[in-house]
Amino acid sequence: MPHGFLSRRQVLATGLSIVAGLGLPRQSRAQSVAFDTGWEHLTFRRLAPNRFELRNSSLHVVADGSSSILYRILPAAFRASTRASWDWQVENSVPPSDLSQIGNDDRNLGMFFVSMSAQAAQNLRPDSNLRRLMTNRSARVLMYTWGGDGRIGVVVPSPHAPDRLRNLVTRPAQTGRFSESVDLNRDFIRVFGAPLEQLVAVAVSSNSENTPARVVARISDLRLG
Repeated sequence: MPHGFLSRRQVLATGLSIVAGLGLPRQSRAQSVAFDTGWEHLTFRRLAPNRFELRNSSLHVVADGSSSILYRILPAAFRASTRASWDWQVENSVPPSDLSQIGNDDRNLGMFFVSMSAQAAQNLRPDSNLRRLMTNRSARVLMYTWGGDGRIGVVVPSPHAPDRLRNLVTRPAQTGRFSESVDLNRDFIRVFGAPLEQLVAVAVSSNSENTPARVVARISDLRLG
């Protein structure tokens, strides 16, 4: 082979290394978030809680005329994350609902991502409570929602905290199984008009207290990067 020329194998290897260096770093940096004992259960007075079953790589959810939230305060290593992916499945669904009205806002699943300013995140304690966290003025909560009235992609401010908690309807109120991959920064800009700052917590909710209906669902392979 003449000096200064690369073999096809060398060219291919060089090209792959460039692609790996330029196109895949975000995916390679993605970290799994285990469904383990690091999650906490937030319940509501006068409402029956959901049943959450933690299985490390997956979370099984049953909401039977009930409502509650399972959440996790994220370690500092996750706070620069701007992307998320997960699989979710609904075997039994609530009917369509109006997510803007208290008393009619049932949903199969909500996947929460909580953003706070860098200063607020720095002061956040690992044992912080989600209820207290959501009252912080810098907190913004984007919820990818499986439910609503069928208008996919619509943004619906929560009637409980419209300035800080907003639904982005991702799947309609029906059964099915899907894989999601989202750009959190892009979606925060769309939903709140401001970018994601520091990702400090994730949460999963299910609501069926208004119908009442029985939700049977699962979330698995949650990754942040």
